Amino acid sequence: MNTTSCVVVVGYNGNRVHDIQKLRDLCKTLYNARLILVVEQIQADDDQVADHVCTASMAPQDIADSVDLLVGCLSADCWKLVGVLPFSDRGVLLGAALATHFGLPGITPGEARAGLDKQIFRKLEAAADTAPEDYRPVFSARIESLGELRQRVVELGGRAFIKPACEGASRGCRVIHHPSECDEAWQALKPYREGGIVLEELIQNAREYSWDYVAGSTWVTEKTTTEGAYRAEIQQVVPAPLAADVQARLAAAGRHMSGLVSLENGAYHNEIFLRRDGLTSAVETNMRPGGMHIWDLARLAFVDFDPWERWVRWAVEGKVDYQDPVARGYCGIRLLRAPAGGLLRFVPDIQSLARELNIELVEAVYAKRLSDSVTALVKDNTSFIGHIVLFSEDYGQLSDNLLRLAEAIESRVEVTCLAVPARAVG
Repeated sequence: MNTTSCVVVVGYNGNRVHDIQKLRDLCKTLYNARLILVVEQIQADDDQVADHVCTASMAPQDIADSVDLLVGCLSADCWKLVGVLPFSDRGVLLGAALATHFGLPGITPGEARAGLDKQIFRKLEAAADTAPEDYRPVFSARIESLGELRQRVVELGGRAFIKPACEGASRGCRVIHHPSECDEAWQALKPYREGGIVLEELIQNAREYSWDYVAGSTWVTEKTTTEGAYRAEIQQVVPAPLAADVQARLAAAGRHMSGLVSLENGAYHNEIFLRRDGLTSAVETNMRPGGMHIWDLARLAFVDFDPWERWVRWAVEGKVDYQDPVARGYCGIRLLRAPAGGLLRFVPDIQSLARELNIELVEAVYAKRLSDSVTALVKDNTSFIGHIVLFSEDYGQLSDNLLRLAEAIESRVEVTCLAVPARAVG
């Protein structure tokens, strides 16, 4: 009986469903292979962007059963698996198990656990024999109870950063400014407690970057996060504008972080603090492509460089190319905020606004539709109402244009505020 080649994509984070379409097209073009998407729950658009969709649990305790299930499905339908692409944090573990089972490029399930569980990464970091000269580990502890949280926050001087151990897209991440905020923070993290809660020292007055890697090629991305109780990423620029010595320090930190978990993985999005004193520290390692269209920004910012194609070639052929990309300019994305909470009533035409401001637009997308519920309080990446993407050969011009256009859009967005009982406010 004839078999059909296929590549399995394991999971996707948040609203990244349209990236699956890019991978599907590449699998077809490069290898005449179909794309099978494995998810825990099928979403509305999944069958539009994949050739076939399967459901399987990605919980650590279910990995062996899920591999057996997928092996049976592939065999029954005469699929020949030629590559595995772990595309979500939860998908990294199942992807590693699948690749190991079929002898395909990838990492072991043991290595994958550090990409899923931030506390495992911290333990590897603490146990490392060597580290770059300018690299400093961050204090981190797993928290099991409200009492323990209060005690740890006091030990850290009353300020700390708390986040789920096994989530992405800034979900659940928040700053604790005073021990009195522990009760509220602990309650807010209830949905994530089963996967573990991590408390870390609060790094202040630091710049944030990511060391992005695909199949041997690396670059550094500049990251901007929101202020306030929650920390969500609002802007990314590729490549980060850096002096050579700072670039080298961040690259050394990114390489060190990847070396702690695996030298065989095809994609990394390692998030790094550059402290005020010039030292670097790990925020976290992510063993999958960076979010917020970072790979699409890289495709536009660099000459002849397609991270998506490189990732697919790595998954199928194990192809690794240690040539770093050459920049032709800077490409940036900025997310758009609602001015108030309520129902979205009006949004301006972004292309017209860009023309008025003499700004060349690469892409503009509204993620929310009219009458959708929106919030002015950005808790994570799903709180934004859309995004803009711009390119410029000059970094200063790009930064200015991103801010000007975003402010012009946000000032014209109209929201119908909903009346709420007085005691429910805040």
